[in-house]
Amino acid sequence: MTRTSYGYESLAPAWLHHDAGYRAALAQHMRDRMALQGYEIVAPIRIREAGGDVSPPVGMILLRVETEVEEFDVDMGDES
Repeated sequence: MTRTSYGYESLAPAWLHHDAGYRAALAQHMRDRMALQGYEIVAPIRIREAGGDVSPPVGMILLRVETEVEEFDVDMGDES
């Protein structure tokens, strides 16, 4: 099995950074997204401020939501 990191970014008003309801919604969206793709999450969902070359607009914050899933390695064998 292989562990793979998945993540997405969310641009939101800065005051939502510490809002428990918004953070719960971001985490639920990640869980739903991974379930829809058939993955099982094996690491905690982390929400942090995303860094980058370009700053978000005034009054906004860019949040990064990340987690890890396990993928099965499939060996197809030799087809000779």
